[in-house]
Amino acid sequence: MISRPGSIHLIHKIMDTNDITFSVTVHLNGKQLANDFAAQSPSRFEENVVGGATALEVARPRSYYQGYEGYTKDFLDIPVELPTLTEEQRRNAAKNSDTKSINDPTILPYTHFSIVMNRRRQLAYYTAVNIDGSQSQELSRGKDRWFFDSRIAESEQIGEALYSRNALDRGHLVRRLDPVWGPQAQRANDDTFHFTNCSPQHARFNQGQDLWQGLENYLLHTADIKNKRITVFTGPVMQEDDPLYKGVRLPLAFWKILVYVKGENLAAAAYMLEQEQLIEDMLGREAAFEAGTFRVELNEIKTRTGLDFDYLKAHELPLSANGLELVAKRFRIRMDYKNLSM
Repeated sequence: MISRPGSIHLIHKIMDTNDITFSVTVHLNGKQLANDFAAQSPSRFEENVVGGATALEVARPRSYYQGYEGYTKDFLDIPVELPTLTEEQRRNAAKNSDTKSINDPTILPYTHFSIVMNRRRQLAYYTAVNIDGSQSQELSRGKDRWFFDSRIAESEQIGEALYSRNALDRGHLVRRLDPVWGPQAQRANDDTFHFTNCSPQHARFNQGQDLWQGLENYLLHTADIKNKRITVFTGPVMQEDDPLYKGVRLPLAFWKILVYVKGENLAAAAYMLEQEQLIEDMLGREAAFEAGTFRVELNEIKTRTGLDFDYLKAHELPLSANGLELVAKRFRIRMDYKNLSM
C-alpha cells in the first residue's frame, strides 16, 4: 500500500476461519489530492474510490486457491507451451508460496488461466488463458471488487492506491469473460478480479476496449476454429525508462498472442497496443506515438519483452493488411476489423 503525506493508513486484521485482511487508507488532505489529480473528471473520481474517500483492499485466504490447475497446455489438443522466461526474469519472478500443487513456483494458477508475476514491477510478465467459446457464459459484471493474491507478498502486487483519483483504470489482462465458461464460470469470473491480473491502463483506452479485448470474440464468431477454442497470452511491455507515477512505472504498451487450431494445425497471431500518447498526456508530457492497436510479428513480442515464443513461429499467420501499406512490419486494426485477415 502506498502512503502519502496527509493520509492515515489503518490495517485491521480479522482472525477467523477465512483469515481475511482489510487494509484501509483514509485521505485527509483533500486539497493536496485535488491539486495532484486536477485532470480527473467527477464521474471517474467517484468510480475509482471505494466509499468516496476510502480504498478497501482484501486478500483472499490461501485456502481459496486449493486444487487450482490453471492454464492447460493441451487445451487445443495440440500442446501450446507457456513462454520461456530469461534467467533474469526467473530471478525477478514472484514465487508462489503454495508449491504443493505446481511444478514451477513462478506460476500462479487460477480457474482456466495462469499468471507469472514480475515482483519488481508488481505486474504480470504474462497471463495465459484457455477460452472455450462453445461453453462461454455472459455473466454480469456487478460491482468491481479487487483482491490481493495471498500466495505472493502484497508488496509484489499493485494495489488500489495507484488507481485512486486519476485517469488510470484497473485494466484486466485476462479479459473478464475469457475464462468464464463451464461449471466453474462464476469462480473464473471472480478470479479475474485479482490485482495480479490488473495493469494500469488509461481510461480512454479502457473505455474503448472493444477493439483490443474484442479480438477474441471477433475470432470466435468469424473464423473456422476447431471446437471454438482459443488460447490467449497477454502482458505489458515493461521498459526501465517507463514513466514513474506514484511509485509505479507505467507500461506504455501491451501485447496479446492468439493461438487456435485452423484445419489440423496451430495458427498464431500477435497484437500490440500502444498507449504512450495517452499516458504521456496524463502526465503532462509530449508523446512520440499515437495510441492504437496493431497486428505485429511474433519477433516484436520477443524483442520488446524477452519472452520466448519461438515454438509458435512455424504457425504464425502471414502479416497482411489486405492491400494497406505495412509500416515497420505492423498495421493498425480497424474498428470493424475489416482489414484483419485470420
